[in-house]
Amino acid sequence: MTSQKLKYLFAAFFILTLLIAPASAHGVYMKWSSDETHIHIHAYYQGNDPMANCDVTVETIDNSGTASSYVTGKTDANGDYEFDIKEGVTAYRIKVVEGEHAITKKIDISSSSGGQESSGGWTWLIGTEGPSVFTVGAGIGWIVGIAGIFMYFQARKMNK
Repeated sequence: MTSQKLKYLFAAFFILTLLIAPASAHGVYMKWSSDETHIHIHAYYQGNDPMANCDVTVETIDNSGTASSYVTGKTDANGDYEFDIKEGVTAYRIKVVEGEHAITKKIDISSSSGGQESSGGWTWLIGTEGPSVFTVGAGIGWIVGIAGIFMYFQARKMNK
């Protein structure tokens, strides 16, 4: 392989790494239901694997949109968590986190537009959070670094 071809190969590889879409090894999802006194959530990964023993943070949201910390806890082995409805509050922000897998969603228990019913209907909420920019950059750095080492040895081999 000539030096010119190696340059083109490296340029093509570099451009392709910039075009790679973010990967989602695990989609994160949450279902919720409520009755008169409790809100029950079920957090799980794609494939229905439960988000077991994950940190849960619940905030109340007042009519002006201001969030206040309400309760924290952990999901059980099945990815379930339940908390009491605070009197006079109908909107909550729920966040479930395990490492870099997380889901944060706002729910409104007074709204029937969410599809949630007190009879146990479930609403699908899809997580949108993913790896940080730093993590993605580090991954691309590893890929480019390994490719660079490979190209270095190929170039040495060609010069001999």
